[in-house]
This record gives sequence, C-alpha cells and structure tokens, in this order.
Amino acid sequence: MKIGIQLTQNTDKYRALLTDIQLEIQSEPKVEFVHITDESSLEIHLPVLDVLVCYRLSARSFPLVTQTLKWVHFGVAGIEHSLFPDLLKSDIILTNARGIHAGPVSEYVLGAVLYFAKQFPNFQQFKIDRCWRQWNIARHMVQLRGKTAGIIGYGCIGKAVTKRLSDLGMNIIAIQRHPENQQILSPDRLYNLLVQSDVVVITCPLTPETHGWIDAQAFNRMKSSAILINVSRGAIVAEDALIHALESGGIAGAALDVFSTEPLPEDNPLFELENVLLSPHVAGNFPEYQHDVAVQFGKNLNRFLKGDTLTNLVDKNLGY
Repeated sequence: MKIGIQLTQNTDKYRALLTDIQLEIQSEPKVEFVHITDESSLEIHLPVLDVLVCYRLSARSFPLVTQTLKWVHFGVAGIEHSLFPDLLKSDIILTNARGIHAGPVSEYVLGAVLYFAKQFPNFQQFKIDRCWRQWNIARHMVQLRGKTAGIIGYGCIGKAVTKRLSDLGMNIIAIQRHPENQQILSPDRLYNLLVQSDVVVITCPLTPETHGWIDAQAFNRMKSSAILINVSRGAIVAEDALIHALESGGIAGAALDVFSTEPLPEDNPLFELENVLLSPHVAGNFPEYQHDVAVQFGKNLNRFLKGDTLTNLVDKNLGY
C-alpha cells in the first residue's frame, strides 16, 4: 500500500510529520509512505497511490488517478476548491480536517467580540494621543452577559464558539442545516436569528446554498448595534452589501478574517473603515497545525488499515 503525503516541501518537516503519523498506527502492515513535494511529484506518484493526504487536489491532476486510489484526506476543513465533478462522481472516499480549527477559531471570535464590546480601538487611540476620555469611552462599554450571539453554522467551530461565548453569559441562537435538537434553528429561519442577535458569527461552510447568503436583505434585519464576525468563507457575505451596512450605520461593525477575493486588494474600501477589524485569513492558524493534521490523519489511517469506518467523512452531495 502506497500513501502519498503532500503536506510540506521541507524534508525535515516531512520526517517529523511522518513520525507523528506512524505513532498513531497500532499495527504496521506493508505500508510505503511517499513524500509528495509539489504538483510534478504528485503527477509522478498519483497513478500508484492507495491513499493521498494533501491540502488541495486539482482537476488537472485527476486524470492520472487510477482505481488504486481509495481515499483522499484533506488537511483543511473547507475543501470547496477541490470538489470538482470528476472527484465527486468517483468512488474515492473523502475526509477533511474538521475539528482542528475549532479551538483557535473560537479564540479568535472571542477576541473579536471583546475588541468591540470593550472598546479596544479607543484604548489604542488613548495610547497614541494621550487624551483622557474616560467617560466618553465608558458610555460605550458593553457588558456581554445577557447579550445574544447568533451562530450561523453549528458544526465543530460553531459549537466551540458557543462554549466560549456562553462562558461570558451570552445567550446563543444557532442555525444548523439539519438541526440536532429543537433549540437549533433551520436555515430558513435565518432572519429570526438576525433580528435577535447582538453578535452574528458565520461558521458555516461555503456551498451553493450559502454563497451570498448574508445579503442586503439580511443586513436590513440586523440590529444597528450588531457586530458581524466572519471566520468561514468571504463569499458567504455579499461584500457590497456589507460595506454599505458598515458605512450607513446599518450595523455597528465587523471582524473579517476571510474575503471574497484573497489576498484582499489594497484598494478595497474595507481598509478605510474604522469600524472594521481585518485579519488576513489567520483565525485558524497556529504553529502546531501541521502536527495536529498529521496526528488526525494517523488516527484515521489506523482505522483505514483495520477496515473500520473513518471519521470526518465528507458528504459529496453536501460539499462538506
């Protein structure tokens, strides 16, 4: 059995990740690991691989796949760019890195909520101009206990965000494609969530159904005091409508880690808005990320070798 690992070009990092993977394998059948360093290397080895772990698979390389390839594991959660028709029609099992980002992304959301509620921008301005505006700032400070957070997408990240914000005493309203209990709303009740929420957090995957979901009509339902936080995919939000809502006072502010176009163009109007916190798609990043991907894959590889059901299976019909 040949297993291709396309997680790093660096040989030393590859060896470390391979060790992480091998430590999770309880029995060691005849397995050969192959270091895939780039697309050219992938094209050479792809016809003989049984398993591939990578961050992205291109339609250009797919014609080289043979019936030997049984499983592709993606070391990311959002895999919309890899779900081309031929892969979706194939019998290849797909899994992703769902869950790895939940901790760091929920920490980012917590930070963004506090950034706006506790007036952090004004603190930085105080340091710059040294002007004591105690009561001007104090009147805008928000106590989060009793406020409502709307979580759009109640998967691993949505649930982690729920815990973080619940610990602050916030009330939670969440939307899930297939609600797992009566307290969770279905997607057709989006506006019910928006009208009640002081903070709206987007954690759902990007699919044809969620593309442009948060549009002008959605912003019209939100409180003028509301904060929007997007840690999923930029295309879920209609950017023009978002900018209008921010400029016109339709909403109070936004924390954006993802954008429709990445890198975000330097002339994008979002850079000029004072009520926006921007970050370059880093909410889910941390130094141990590749290690955690390797460990997660190793655990699943152990299941695969034993013939057990894999975790983090991707539903090809849903796209996640």
